[in-house]
Parts: sequence; structure tokens; C-alpha cells
Amino acid sequence: MSLTKHGSRIGHWADLDVLANRMNRLFGDSGMRNLTYGANWVPPVSVEERDREILLTAELPGMTEDLVEITLENNVLTISGDKRDGREEHDAEGKYHLVERSFGTFRRSFTLSRTVCADGITADFDHGLLTVRLPKADEAVSRKIEFSTKEIARGDAELA
Repeated sequence: MSLTKHGSRIGHWADLDVLANRMNRLFGDSGMRNLTYGANWVPPVSVEERDREILLTAELPGMTEDLVEITLENNVLTISGDKRDGREEHDAEGKYHLVERSFGTFRRSFTLSRTVCADGITADFDHGLLTVRLPKADEAVSRKIEFSTKEIARGDAELA
């Protein structure tokens, strides 16, 4: 059972994908603005395969359920949202000299295997941790195949 990230390859290319995400966050599309404030960010995701399901977890600190959307279209699961910053740009009490926290919109898409049962997908959101459960279809669940035993007739045993 495999779950592949939509738009990129998992495996040998994972390091390049991480590097590309970091470069996009660093340079973005807005020139010389603050390198992290307002830049798009990519929440970290874990994908775990279990006997009967695929478990996808995403870290979304500081976010609430109403700021996150999960969609499934053409066998592509997409998680998107908008992480907002509560600070004011011209706060009278002071100004920021360093902002390392990331904010902005995000979109993560994953192409699902045909063996995922789309009707059974569920999601939970608890203290900034999104958990998406992707149940496997019955035919995708591994099982042990037993050997059938045949009775050998006495006459056949004597010939052998």
C-alpha cells in the first residue's frame, strides 16, 4: 500500500523536495520582505501504514478546526488552510526585531492508492494536531493464505 505526495515523488527525491520547500519559504514571491512573516508555510506531515488503515497526521500549531479544510477529489486528498498571525504591524507598544514563526496559507495534496476506501475517511483535530484516518479496502488488507491439504488415496500412496 502506498500513499504518494501529489506533485512530487517520495523516496530518493524526498531530500530535494524538502530543499525546494525551504527555498520557497526563504525567497517566496515577494522579493525582500521579512523572510518568514507572511510567507507561505508547509505544515509537517507523517504518514503511517497500519494493518487496516493509513494514518496521516499534520502539525497545525495555533490553528483551530474552522481554519482547516480537507477535500477529496479524483482520488487526491487535499489539506489546506490559513494560519493567521495575531500581531499588528504598527503596534504602539513596540516592534518586532525577529519573527521566526511562519504564517500564511498552505495546501498539501496526496494521491491516494486505489486500495483506500474513500467513503470511510475520517478526520479529528485536537490541540493543533490533525489526524486523518484512511481505511484500507478489504482486498488491500494483508492476510495469511493457508495451504490446502489433500488426502492421498491408499492406492496412490503405494504407487509413489
